[in-house]
Order: sequence, then structure tokens, then C-alpha cells
Amino acid sequence: MIWLPTEYEDLHRVKLLDDTVGSDVRSHMPDTEEYRVQLRETARTWFIDDEVVALIGVMPMWKGVGTLWTLLSEKSKEYGIALTRGSSRYVELLYDEFGYRRLQATTVHGNETAREWVVQLGFSYEGTMVGYGPDGESHDMYARLRV
Repeated sequence: MIWLPTEYEDLHRVKLLDDTVGSDVRSHMPDTEEYRVQLRETARTWFIDDEVVALIGVMPMWKGVGTLWTLLSEKSKEYGIALTRGSSRYVELLYDEFGYRRLQATTVHGNETAREWVVQLGFSYEGTMVGYGPDGESHDMYARLRV
């Protein structure tokens, strides 16, 4: 297993979980040079034997605040502990190397697996955002602060 800076093409190489709830957010990620550079700098792709298993990144909101995002494959289910440990290290990198003070993450309301995972990463529930998703679905907001 290896974590590498994310290339735009990695977004489309991952076969998403069959039980993914909500829209395929990849259609909302622009194919621009600016976004490609941002991905390489602030996102990581996890490979096992040349297969994309997971991607994790951050969308900067403004100085010190970013929204964490992930794309998980079917195969990621086999590596839950390793994925959580790697993602925890990535979150720490965001605080230490990029100066974030607040990271936030949303999960589709009712997706219990996603909720449990962000809580394992140290995020706390803040509230439900009705109609927030690209298709109008509600999302739950979680945040993790370092002050």
C-alpha cells in the first residue's frame, strides 16, 4: 500500500462503494489546471497493487478552514483499520503543514458508516443541513478543531 499525491485521473479510476449514498460528487470536481494543482498539493490517493482504493483531500474554504472529502472503493472495506490510520495521519498533516485550525466534513444524513468513520477521525457532530447536497439531500456536518 502506498499513499501518493492525487492526480485528477485518480478521481475517475476509483470504483466507488456500491452502498455510496447520495450523488457521485466527481461530476462537481472541475477539470482545470488550478484544480489539478490543488489536488496534487492537498489530496492523497491510496493504491494497492496499482488499484485506487481511496482518495482523501481537503477543499479550502478560507484561511485556516477546510472541508475534508473522501472517495472510497469497494476494496476499502477490506482495509478499514489501515485506511483510518492513514487518514488520521493525513488530517494531522493538514494541521501541521497547511495551518488549518478547523476541518469539517459532511456525511449524507443517515449514512451510519460514514458517521462512525468521521467520529473515529476525531470529528464532532454540529448539526444537520437540510437540502445541502447536490441532489437536495440532507447532510450532517462534523468538525474537528485545533486551536
